[in-house]
Amino acid sequence: MSIRMIIHNVKNIDDFEFEIPTQKGLYALTGENGTGKSTVISCAATAFYVPSLFDYFGDPREGAKISFEFDGRRRNITANNDKWINPKGQLKITGFYEGSIVFGNRFKDIDYSLLSKLALVKKEQLTNASSFVKESLGDILHDDKTYYEKLFVLKSGEAKKMKLKKSPYYYENKGALISQLNMSTGENLLLSILFSLENRLKKDIYGDTPAFIFLDEIELALHSSALRRLVYFLKDIADNHNSVVVFSTHSIELIRSISPENIYYLQRHNDGVIETINPCYPIYATRNLESSNYGHDYIIMVEDDLAKQIVERILREKKLLSNKRVLVISVGGWPQVLRFAYDTIRSNLALSTTKILIVLDRDIKNMVSPFMKKEHIGFANAPVYLPIKSLEKYLLEKLVDHVDITLFRELNDYLFQGRSLDDIVRNYMTGIKTGKIKDEEKIKNGKSLYDELHNELVQLRKNDKDLIDIIVQYLFSTNNPEIEELSGFFQERLK
Repeated sequence: MSIRMIIHNVKNIDDFEFEIPTQKGLYALTGENGTGKSTVISCAATAFYVPSLFDYFGDPREGAKISFEFDGRRRNITANNDKWINPKGQLKITGFYEGSIVFGNRFKDIDYSLLSKLALVKKEQLTNASSFVKESLGDILHDDKTYYEKLFVLKSGEAKKMKLKKSPYYYENKGALISQLNMSTGENLLLSILFSLENRLKKDIYGDTPAFIFLDEIELALHSSALRRLVYFLKDIADNHNSVVVFSTHSIELIRSISPENIYYLQRHNDGVIETINPCYPIYATRNLESSNYGHDYIIMVEDDLAKQIVERILREKKLLSNKRVLVISVGGWPQVLRFAYDTIRSNLALSTTKILIVLDRDIKNMVSPFMKKEHIGFANAPVYLPIKSLEKYLLEKLVDHVDITLFRELNDYLFQGRSLDDIVRNYMTGIKTGKIKDEEKIKNGKSLYDELHNELVQLRKNDKDLIDIIVQYLFSTNNPEIEELSGFFQERLK
């Protein structure tokens, strides 16, 4: 169950609906400049937070509204007479928000006239910062938990005297005290996050619903190595403290660290409509082909990891990789593949000598030509198609509609060694009959069944790759004629 958020006439967003995830984990919100990422994440924070709405969103537009629905509860934020009105309703969720450079909490409670006073603070007015903040800050920024051993914080009584709502941190370096206001932007950003996070972890959450941590463009102040360590840190927090961590970002480092299912790409079209692409593969999200200085002779664009493994296996088995550089990349849904391929050619994202090949799932074959005509795109090499419709539809057909006993037993014996596959499918069918599983579109396209399988894999500490490995092996062991058809295509093209 997700939190449904509807945004109407807020900043540059006219109408937008977004499902805020409620399963613990790390999620990325990305997109090109001006798509509304910061506005979306700021709006999402109002699900549990009451900020100065004017500071975050400016003067409200006519009819401005942010509304939420979750587990039968509602929360609405509206405007009247050009003024924002405080939220009405509670969702019974909790969390915190760090708005990075523009709306950050680092200087929120500090009167800048107190700068000179802060500079005169003596060590006896300070107390040791917590181990959590010190060690986490050192670990993320310098890969050294002891780096900020001499990190202090202004005593609460002293902060009250200076009329501060939050006590700033101080770092002792070679005998000199450096106040938080004089630390680097990266240090400031992380201190703010770690302080809020530490306080968040001390508090209870409502039932089984995770706490929410929203972070806006945190990469602006951090080196790539620090970003990688921050990702591991946040993943650990999400997993061990039942938290949903959502951050907006342009960073390739951050996006590469997140699974495609947890990446939401916002694409603003010419008419102002914002489309949410999820799952979204890092290649599409960053428009980055990861090509070396020498580039590639061929780039083969596919939808997902199943397609990628099928294509790579054909290339290996047919010995098509000698004397050429071939890159196979997962881009996402078929419209994203076609758009990205066209953008790559039109914008010269690849070398002029690079040939682009497109492989799509078979079930959308009749939809491709009308889509390309509508989008005014075309290719020298027409798309080709996989031997299966899609991973989800393939599993629905083989495990439920027309059971393939051999594949069923392969998956049951070598993958689903906790709950049996028989039990999973039985519960899935019962869920449909009782109405527990009721999204007809997801039932039809196999996504509901796949969700059940994926959840079991998570419990077994396995992932989708383990499932895909078995399916690919099975496809190649059955002498599938369409595998041969696809093999022939590559043998012809990759001469």
